Amino acid sequence: METKYVAALDLGTFKLLAMAAKKKTAGSLSILNSEKLPSGKSIRRGRIHNIEEIATSVSLLVNRLNRKLATEIQKIYAGIGGQSLHTEGYSVKKEINGEVTSGIIDDLYLECRQYKPEFEEVLEIVPPEYYLDGSLSEQPKGVFCKEIEARFQLILGRPSLKSFLEKSIQGKAGIEIAGFFISPLATAEVALTNPDKELGCALVEIGAGVTYLSIYKDQSLKYLVTIPLGGTVITKDLCSLDILEAEAERLKLKEGDAMPESGQEEKSDKVIEARACEIVANIADQIKQSGYGHALGAGIILTGGGSLLKNMDKLIAQKTGKPTRMAVVEDHTQACIQGLLALGKEDCAREVPKTKPTQVGIFGPEETKNTPAPPREPVKKKKISERIAHTVEKWGNNLFGDEEYTESNS
Repeated sequence: METKYVAALDLGTFKLLAMAAKKKTAGSLSILNSEKLPSGKSIRRGRIHNIEEIATSVSLLVNRLNRKLATEIQKIYAGIGGQSLHTEGYSVKKEINGEVTSGIIDDLYLECRQYKPEFEEVLEIVPPEYYLDGSLSEQPKGVFCKEIEARFQLILGRPSLKSFLEKSIQGKAGIEIAGFFISPLATAEVALTNPDKELGCALVEIGAGVTYLSIYKDQSLKYLVTIPLGGTVITKDLCSLDILEAEAERLKLKEGDAMPESGQEEKSDKVIEARACEIVANIADQIKQSGYGHALGAGIILTGGGSLLKNMDKLIAQKTGKPTRMAVVEDHTQACIQGLLALGKEDCAREVPKTKPTQVGIFGPEETKNTPAPPREPVKKKKISERIAHTVEKWGNNLFGDEEYTESNS
C-alpha cells in the first residue's frame, strides 16, 4: 500500500498551526508532528494582515516540522478563511430539446466559471443541483428534456484571502503551496458524517476571530457564511474589567460559562454571558436566513476552540430550538488542519539523502572518500625477533610523530 507525506497550515486569529502526517492510499492518517506559534497581530478575523510576519512564522514552523521528520517538507496545503467568506447561488440554464450529454454539462460548468463577481473572487464551485424541465434530477446525463438548469453554490471572498497566502507562503517564505482548501469545508471533512450531511445539519465552528456556519443537506453544501465574532471578543470584553489579557483568557477557559446560574453571577460572568448570547443570536439569525432551518434533521454540530466555553452547546440549543451536540473530533482546536490533511492528495515531502559516514581523526572528522580502498598486499610472516624489533621502532615513531599506531600496521 502506497504511503505519502502530507503537510498543512491553518493560519488562525489566535494561533498558527502546521502539521505533517503519513497518509496511506486507503486514506488513513498517522500524525507525525505538529508545531504552533501565536498569531500575534499578523492575522485579523481569519485573514492575513501582515505578510512579512506570516512568512517568517511559516518558515519557522516548517523548519521545526522537518527537525522531527525522517523526510523534508517541500510543499504544503493551506486553508482559506476570513471574514469575507460566504456562498452565493448562481444558476445557468440551457435549452436543449434532446438528450443531456457530458458536453452539455461541461458547457454549464464553463459558463459558471466565467462569472466574475465585483470586488470578490470565486474561490470554490460546489457541484450543482440539476433541474430538468423544472424537476430535480440526481443523474441528468442521458435524460431527454427541453431545458436543463444547473444551480451552483459559489464560495466567494475577497481576492486578498488567496493572494496574501500566496505572497507570504510561496513568495516570501519560499515554500511551494500544494493546494488550497476552504477552511470550513476542511473542518466538515472530519467533523461531519455522511448521514449528517444527508439528513441536513448546521456545522458551527467558533474560532478566535470568526465563526463559520455551514449548512448541508442531501450531501451538498447549501449555505456558508462567516460571522465576524469569535472567542477573542469575549477575552477583550473581560479586559475592560481591568484584567490583563493573559488572565482574561485563563478566566474565560477555566471559569467562563455561557449560561451562569442566576443570582450568583460575578461581573465577569455577565460579560461572558452577554457576548456568548450575541454570538449565538447571530448564528440563529443566519440559520433562519439560509432557508434551511426546517431541514436540519441532524441538528447543529459544534466545533472550534470557542465551542469549548462551558454550556455553549446548551445556549445554542435553547436559542435556536435545534438539537445541538459537539462534533466527534480528537481536538476541537485542530479540526480544520486535520481536515486539510485528509483532503490533501499530493506527496508533500522528499526523502532526505543520508549523510556520508565520517572518520574521526586526531584533528577532527574527515569525510570518507567514495573511491574504493586499494587492495591490501598480503602480509609476509616475519620471524619473532624481527616483529619485536619492528614494533619497538613503530612505537618510537608514533610517540613523537603524526601517525596513529594500530595493530594492522604491525
